[in-house]
Amino acid sequence: MRHHRLIFNLTMTLGTALCIIAWAPVVTGGHAPFRTLIVGGGPDQEHNQVAIESNVRYMSRIIPPGSPTRVLFTDGNPDSKNIQCQGEDAKVFYKKTDISKIDGPSEISAIRKELGDIATDVASTPEAPVLLYFTGHGSPNQRSKYNNNAFDLWNSHAFTVKDFATSLKAFPKTTPITLVMVECFSGSFGNLLFQDGDVANPLADLNLCGFFASVAMRPAAGCTPELKEANYRDFTSYFFAALSGTDRLGNSVTGADYNHDGVVGMNEAFAYTLIHDDSIDTPVCTSDVFLRKFITTEDSKVMQASYADVQKWATPAQLAALTALSDVIKAKGDDRIALAYDEFMHMNLESDDSHDVHLIRFVRLAKSIILAHTLQETGDPETKKRFAALLKAESGNPIR
Repeated sequence: MRHHRLIFNLTMTLGTALCIIAWAPVVTGGHAPFRTLIVGGGPDQEHNQVAIESNVRYMSRIIPPGSPTRVLFTDGNPDSKNIQCQGEDAKVFYKKTDISKIDGPSEISAIRKELGDIATDVASTPEAPVLLYFTGHGSPNQRSKYNNNAFDLWNSHAFTVKDFATSLKAFPKTTPITLVMVECFSGSFGNLLFQDGDVANPLADLNLCGFFASVAMRPAAGCTPELKEANYRDFTSYFFAALSGTDRLGNSVTGADYNHDGVVGMNEAFAYTLIHDDSIDTPVCTSDVFLRKFITTEDSKVMQASYADVQKWATPAQLAALTALSDVIKAKGDDRIALAYDEFMHMNLESDDSHDVHLIRFVRLAKSIILAHTLQETGDPETKKRFAALLKAESGNPIR
């Protein structure tokens, strides 16, 4: 979540920024257990804020009991005073971790080993679901046009999109993989949908879907040294509160079951986050990535759709988010999407202003709804089949 000065263009912001997850329900009743890998921490002591540690502890609490879970955090030593904190007196200090179980350092060799071990474990039970959660800092790669960004590892090492793609090749193609990454510039990891992590390639032969805190060219929230967790505003706080029904303080969370089927899916948690996340986050998801790969209609044409039509094409979760975001940016009229797009074209795309952040969310969501409709109207059967499978994966809940 380190801040860098960014260079934007419209195609990148509306087009290739992604989020990615691969999911399937928790398998119980004597079948293969749900497996989880949590990777957390900053690249060094000065960038290892307590909010990142809080994310690891929060995830460790909400993972289903009995699910094999491995945790890689900073240098792997629970006695290291390497967590940056800031008290009410504004003074910065460092403390030991309160994470109850640490299995190793957040280093590239450890990540590769853990992913390899999980792939080996699920080889005999390839339907067993896997959850991969990464929380920390990220770095942009402008030379790759933000297509090969990195998750920052301990000792200032990097785990790039292509590194991750290589590590996933050992997984059976039927293993449902859920990937959630909440660092700055995390949307780039949506390219894991494609062979070798390259958006120019065909879809990878993996059962993968995912959600990310920000588009590939923007920072994300969640790297505060503040100790008071009640003040945390970030993707993890809202997305997993909606999924689990409990926030990081232990309070009950409701209101995300937009289709009223009694279960909150990740697509609904994503919409809940778009609505409620009061931060600089610009979340994106796997289906966004898929659509921008296979539907290449010019944005100027896409965004001419009437608001009434887009409302009809939206899922219940998308409609809830579309309505809420429209209200926040004070968009009105049946031509509000075109007007919002025009405002987006003229805004500072590095802006942290709340209106601008919600404008980006609104324009991107509207585009995804329109592109999904276009795919259903004009897409070939195989592409539509793959997209339907992806939507089904995104609608699952890996922790309930």
